[in-house]
Amino acid sequence: MTQRFGAIGVFGRANAGKSTLVNALVGEPVSIVSNRPQTTRRRILGILTVGESQVVFCDTPGLHAIRNQLDSFMATEIEATTAGLQGALYLVDTADPVVEEDAAHLAHLGPRLQSGPVFLVLNKIDRAEAGTLDDLEQRYLGLFPFQKVFRISAREGEGLPALQESLLAILPEGPHAYAPDDYTSLTEREIVEEVIREVLLHRYSHEVPHAVAVVVEEFKERENGKTFIAAQLYLEKENHKKIVIGKNGEGIKTVGAMAREKLNQLLGRDIFLQLWVKVRPNWRKSKEWVRRLGYQRR
Repeated sequence: MTQRFGAIGVFGRANAGKSTLVNALVGEPVSIVSNRPQTTRRRILGILTVGESQVVFCDTPGLHAIRNQLDSFMATEIEATTAGLQGALYLVDTADPVVEEDAAHLAHLGPRLQSGPVFLVLNKIDRAEAGTLDDLEQRYLGLFPFQKVFRISAREGEGLPALQESLLAILPEGPHAYAPDDYTSLTEREIVEEVIREVLLHRYSHEVPHAVAVVVEEFKERENGKTFIAAQLYLEKENHKKIVIGKNGEGIKTVGAMAREKLNQLLGRDIFLQLWVKVRPNWRKSKEWVRRLGYQRR
């Protein structure tokens, strides 16, 4: 049988549910998820292979205003994703739509999304206000020439089979780029960094919202069968460090235990995780430190 392969870009405002959708379509935790904006910082590939068809979902950071060097990097990741796609999804949070912002984003993205069909995905329909979807759909169809409209709940799985079927149908003929059991482009080191950051975002969602970066400094297989991982957590303020470490170090111990449990399952082996916390004031505003902490074009 003929193989088919293609890349689908996933775009939308912060918190539209892009990462949740990619994870649901792929069936694996490709991207970390939290209820905080800008959780996704770099383009992450989620890989789905169904029979002779393989689709790569390009999960992008949420579209947002640029306020610092980290924001600038994320905007570059979005721009880079628009090249070489076979199609694209534009997600709208129907529970909290901001049509004016989406209109501006679509006006900016639109000229760059000419290589394939663009589908409008109305997400979170399980949380939308009753009777608003028809009107909302018509407003968005007036903003951009979407080929199809899908109403889904990525969290609940509603509407996903029809969306997946339509995406597989637009894939061109071509060899697969990944093995059938691959589901992400992330290396194991990057998976570790993302999992630790996800735990931090969930545990300190208000105290330390996005001023945290995680860098794996050491990754070794030991003779006792355990994988030793040492990671540095970079924060912007001393009081953030105190919050994360907690009284008598209980905070960082809890973060380590929660991250280790997730990593044991994801990596399929026993992990020994050591975490250190450093303060790097205003690192998000420094082009050099944004680069040092791993946010650079690959």
